[in-house]
Amino acid sequence: MELITLGSHWLPSLYTLIQCTAYERRLDLDELRHRIWDDMSMLPELQLGAVVDGHLAGFCLGCIREGRGVVMLFGVAPEFRRRGIATALFKELEARFSAYGITQAMVEGIGPGYYWPGVELGRGESLAFLFKQGYETDRVARVDMLVDLRTANLATASVIKALADTGVQVRRATQEDIPATAAFALQHFSRGWQLEVEEAKRFPNPPVNIALANDAIVGFAVYDVTGYGRFGPTGTRPDMRKRGIGAVLLKECCRQMRERGDATAEIAWAGPVSFYLKEVGAQIHRAYWGFRKNISSRPTA
Repeated sequence: MELITLGSHWLPSLYTLIQCTAYERRLDLDELRHRIWDDMSMLPELQLGAVVDGHLAGFCLGCIREGRGVVMLFGVAPEFRRRGIATALFKELEARFSAYGITQAMVEGIGPGYYWPGVELGRGESLAFLFKQGYETDRVARVDMLVDLRTANLATASVIKALADTGVQVRRATQEDIPATAAFALQHFSRGWQLEVEEAKRFPNPPVNIALANDAIVGFAVYDVTGYGRFGPTGTRPDMRKRGIGAVLLKECCRQMRERGDATAEIAWAGPVSFYLKEVGAQIHRAYWGFRKNISSRPTA
């Protein structure tokens, strides 16, 4: 076995291995390339692979965000498991984190562009592996929810009209709207949400819906930026809540996904579970734990 730094020429092999080991959602080559080699936080030396007899047998993709080392995605081909490959990849990645002065490694989602909110609870082998490597979890579940777009009530016309009568306009965003929407996300929510809204610029027709009052953004909802068919982030200005703005933005996004032929949508890392259940009949689909481990810092000169 040889540990290597994955260059972009490994993309086809990495894509095939990811599809069969660690990622079950729609992910094409262009999206994977963008998430790894177009992301400034995904430092080239933190993209690790394990090669056996010329074949990519395992991978561990890392980045540095918010001053912490993040394991974005990892996996080992089934025929190469239980040979110490995953352990070797993690030890090497942790050593490279340490060289940057990082004192904590994480296996959980930190936006933008995360793959999973954490480690899915159905992946028992991955959970056991992380415990063995000294990672700890607070056992607080992060959940995705699934919407059946074929049966969900996505009618919005009457609510949009009622909001318009109060001076609130709801519409799909244009490219020109993205900077103001991203600034709104930063002002009222987080840097991560700002970056995820900015990701929508990659799409010719941005997958973003907005609400405006007096020409100012008061709410937004985004889909596809954390994965095809995944809804979120979304937010409404605090003083404009409880008017139905969040619900209509959610339904507009879901309707647009249905109109392009999607049968389901995922609510990514759902917060208010009861809200999504009530508005679109969403059900809890997956649950995850996040993992963290303190590591020794070894700053570079």
